[in-house]
Amino acid sequence: MFGVRIIRAARYISRIVDNCPKPLYDTGCTYCGIPEFPEDKGIDFEKNLNQTASQPWKHVLVTLHGFGDFAEMPSKINLVPGSLANEFESLKKSKLSPTHPVLLSNIITNDLRTNSVDASLHEVIVYPEGKLVRFKKEHLLQFVEHYLLPDERSSMETYNPFTSDDKEEHVSVKRPDLFEEQDFGKDLVLVCGHTQRDIRCGTLGPIIENEFTEVLEREGLALSVDVGLISHIGGHAYAGNVIYFPADTVLCPVVWYGRVFPEKVQGIVRETVIGKKIIKELYRGDLRQIQ
Repeated sequence: MFGVRIIRAARYISRIVDNCPKPLYDTGCTYCGIPEFPEDKGIDFEKNLNQTASQPWKHVLVTLHGFGDFAEMPSKINLVPGSLANEFESLKKSKLSPTHPVLLSNIITNDLRTNSVDASLHEVIVYPEGKLVRFKKEHLLQFVEHYLLPDERSSMETYNPFTSDDKEEHVSVKRPDLFEEQDFGKDLVLVCGHTQRDIRCGTLGPIIENEFTEVLEREGLALSVDVGLISHIGGHAYAGNVIYFPADTVLCPVVWYGRVFPEKVQGIVRETVIGKKIIKELYRGDLRQIQ
């Protein structure tokens, strides 16, 4: 069983930049602008983005979910019978710790677009550990107990992702034979592109995803950074919504950004993906935890 790697706040005081740098070149869509949306589906440019994102203790990314195109994905995946999201929802209230929130999302990426894994398996990536885990569908309960519960002492405390914790690892289920586990081994950039949930994310998501793909290729990072789309993560009014999952969360925490448009992508790649810095104007997390 692997332990949660916790980030110390002091490490990030000097790793914040106020604004996103301007792009240095045009990929062909860098300056393509923001699409027009219905009047009641506009982008909110007024609200301060700080503290507008959830701060999950664990984030589970589902790679096998039966949707090859996010435009086909129902608005509320947790209501789809037989889906991992639906099964997970039934266990959430009875099994998970209310003080250690877990978020589950569906994803599709450049590297994970072909579902070649046995259909009897679930395949997920668990953060902040960055572990790719495969397990039989009938072992979902064991997966939840093994990976998504804190140890008994920490379960009574409110989770803060930027404080140190020397507690022992949680070992509620000693059945490693039920899980096939490996390091995901790459940085991961995910853009909300859940079309049927919201037109803003559904329209902007693929545009921003494509811009990240183009920029990472130009910067020679295509082999070390995977890019894709993620289902609803909240904050449609702040589209485009982007989450950066570093391969090593000791060097950099998971970073949530909002109001990301194509011209912001090069700056995010330079400052966050390469420089491991947080861009204040785009940051949807809680700056109080890192200042």
